[in-house]
Amino acid sequence: MKITTRTRAILLATTITVVFFVLQGVSLLDLLELNFGFDFLELFVLSLITYFGIFWVANFRISGERFITVLLFPAMTLFILMLYIELIIDSILGDVGKVVTQIVASVIVAAISYILILTANVLNIGFLEKIPLSQAGRAAHYVLTLISSYLFFSIIFSNSFPVVLKLAAVFLISYLFTSIALWTIDIRYNQRLLASLAIALMMFGFSFVLVIWPIGSEYLALILSLVLYMALGIALEVREVLGARIWLEYGFLYVIIVLILFIISNWGINGRLI
Repeated sequence: MKITTRTRAILLATTITVVFFVLQGVSLLDLLELNFGFDFLELFVLSLITYFGIFWVANFRISGERFITVLLFPAMTLFILMLYIELIIDSILGDVGKVVTQIVASVIVAAISYILILTANVLNIGFLEKIPLSQAGRAAHYVLTLISSYLFFSIIFSNSFPVVLKLAAVFLISYLFTSIALWTIDIRYNQRLLASLAIALMMFGFSFVLVIWPIGSEYLALILSLVLYMALGIALEVREVLGARIWLEYGFLYVIIVLILFIISNWGINGRLI
């Protein structure tokens, strides 16, 4: 009996969820006698299942650069999202009980993984043939990119990693997310490379300034995400001339960023402006 793509997607999302739930009660780091702040092996295993599972969902119709653009993005995004869940779920639901916490986390992982699987499959099919869902797939991918980038920036800057590591991580994730996003609109590789490097360097510069600015990590992550939103939006705009509405929107966001920087910032003994 032939298995449909939707059935494959449901089976893969179910597998990811079940493995996630089971691994909540098993520490792979303890089994290997490793000492880390979080069980990265669990997330790595789930990312591998996602990577090769989507290859199976796509009926192995993936080759070349799509091993990165189609397969790497959902695996990397799920890694970030599950890491964020691991860091916050206990603090939010710690008093409710471990079982309830695992169930809630598993439901979130199930929904996210299913959306990622469907999005990756739509983008892959859209690459192979013209389908009406391609635009919806690109829109979903764009939203997932922004959400994942915010969660990643929040994780990076809320922990005591070395500054050099934080800046390098921002550069790398900005380059990867931008390059993959630009792939969805099918532009030439050299243009995508230059645009991705330019945006990654810009994000590196902004993060270098913000890391010494007196604001909390949540606001820092928000500002970086807004900057990436504007830069990626302009890069994805294939028209030669940007409309007035686009410039008005980005100008408004620029004002919001400036207000956050000067109003929310903690200026030492004088505190905040509000």
